[in-house]
Amino acid sequence: MSRSGAVLSVVLVASGVVAGGAPARAGGLVQTCVGTEVTSFDPPLTLVSRPTEITVSGLFPTCTHATARTASYAETFTINASCLVLGDSGTATRSFVWGDPAVAPSTFVYNVTSSAVGGQIVVTSSGLITDGTFAPAGAVQTVTLLTPNTLQCATTGIASVTGPTTVNIHQ
Repeated sequence: MSRSGAVLSVVLVASGVVAGGAPARAGGLVQTCVGTEVTSFDPPLTLVSRPTEITVSGLFPTCTHATARTASYAETFTINASCLVLGDSGTATRSFVWGDPAVAPSTFVYNVTSSAVGGQIVVTSSGLITDGTFAPAGAVQTVTLLTPNTLQCATTGIASVTGPTTVNIHQ
């Protein structure tokens, strides 16, 4: 995985600049997947910023496309992180691996925005499928996670967070 800067999906955000701006939506929706994302922190996030290995993994057990019915993704990177940092910058790339080995993985290059809404952090990754199945296409992935517990950040730290995720691919 290539990363010139990084972030995560809850407290930090994988972020970047995609040439050409927002995803194209000239065609229609060709794939929607619904699942769960888990983000783990080693060492656990606290109120003090320190080098942290972040592992993001997602599983989509339900997708709408006839040949790409399930998917998964995973990435690991190290950045300075804490419960207090809500974002960073850099280029992010993720590969959606489809459940059928005959279907080529899709490379997703994306920008990230996050916002705190009602005790949750909503992370939106918008970008392009640049290679593999569905390329070229626009894609948007959304993950919803609980805001980190301040007391836990001040004591034992946050070792992982989990939340629902959805990806939509448009051609």
